[in-house]
Amino acid sequence: MKRVLIVATREFLEVVKTRTFLVSTLLLPGLILGATFGATKLAEWSESQPQPEKHIAVIDQTRQIYPLLAAQVEQFNQAHPARKIVVRQAGPDEAVESLRAKVRQGELYAYIVLPPGVLDGSEAVEIGRADSQLSMGKLLEQLVQDAVVEARYATAEPRIDRALVRRIEAPPAFRDIDVSSGQEVGGSEFARVMTPFAFMFLLFMGTFSISQGLLTTVIEEKSSRIVEVLLSAVSPTELLAGKIVGMACVGLLLLTVWTGVGAAAAQARGMEYLVTPVRVFWCLMYFLPGFLLFSAFLGAVGSACNTLKDAQSMASPLTLLTIIPLMLWWQISDQPQSLLAVVLSFIPPLTPFVMILRICADPNTPLWQIVLSLVLLWAAVVVLIWAAGRIFRVGILMYGKPPSLTELLRWVRYA
Repeated sequence: MKRVLIVATREFLEVVKTRTFLVSTLLLPGLILGATFGATKLAEWSESQPQPEKHIAVIDQTRQIYPLLAAQVEQFNQAHPARKIVVRQAGPDEAVESLRAKVRQGELYAYIVLPPGVLDGSEAVEIGRADSQLSMGKLLEQLVQDAVVEARYATAEPRIDRALVRRIEAPPAFRDIDVSSGQEVGGSEFARVMTPFAFMFLLFMGTFSISQGLLTTVIEEKSSRIVEVLLSAVSPTELLAGKIVGMACVGLLLLTVWTGVGAAAAQARGMEYLVTPVRVFWCLMYFLPGFLLFSAFLGAVGSACNTLKDAQSMASPLTLLTIIPLMLWWQISDQPQSLLAVVLSFIPPLTPFVMILRICADPNTPLWQIVLSLVLLWAAVVVLIWAAGRIFRVGILMYGKPPSLTELLRWVRYA
């Protein structure tokens, strides 16, 4: 056991002190926190910066909408003095083609043509702009829409009280309540929907990014013959166990840092209910067996191959299999109790990712399903580690052509 801990400590320190790990674990989360806390201030600062006035010419063939549009623009300018829009009505000698030429030459930002049929919806408004800026396009469409609606109310027979219509059609206000605390929850619906995916992706990155490092390390040590020196001091089983334990500690460190970053970001946005202790607990509970499963498999693959290319080719079936939760995450999180979600929960390579999706999407996921999935996952870990140990014992000192699946099974049987 002492030698296993020595190998584990060496593997942990060798990975932790690399520049790549430091960047991914410290610098990148720091940038995310900075962006989270500074995004609001940055947006406010950006809004306050003066921008050049945007000149727009309007051809109003209805002879009714332009004054209303000018009023809408004036209201916008008062609310956004740094983003002023200047509209003017096109002269009688200005045709659409001349306005298009002025837009191309930079004399105008845009032109708008309001055909007679826009009031009854039979014709479309024509807008030509100098750029394809999304926010400005949406703004112009909204201003024109509001002006057209005002014109329709003004010409309606019999006259309609628009204020009354607005009161009737005003949507009711909603308050989302956290059933655990009874407090109103903040944040957007999009953030709440994406939370299961965020936990699954965190688990995915913590499992694959670190276990892939184990595969690379084993191949490098085998190719450089360093493994022969290591095996003079420890047994193959102790070496593999030490590497897996060391990499597991790296993964736990990575998971801890990123969970802390997520919790801080959620706290800053008033959405601390998204990163709850229960969700973090289950994330860790599924991370450990999931990591052991993948690292044992990749450790065995690394010992049987001499190049990274051969190892990646041999590991590709499992890698492709684990893409399934990424492809089906929306269906699983939207219907966590569906037959598809339940069945995938009990397929060990997929279990950690599918179950964290289900638990985050539905806090009332049956406990028996959670327990059974963990039991099956740990059983798969025991079997795979046993098989990986036998493959590692034979393959770590073998060179040449990578073995076939039949040869690997033979190693497991007779090692």
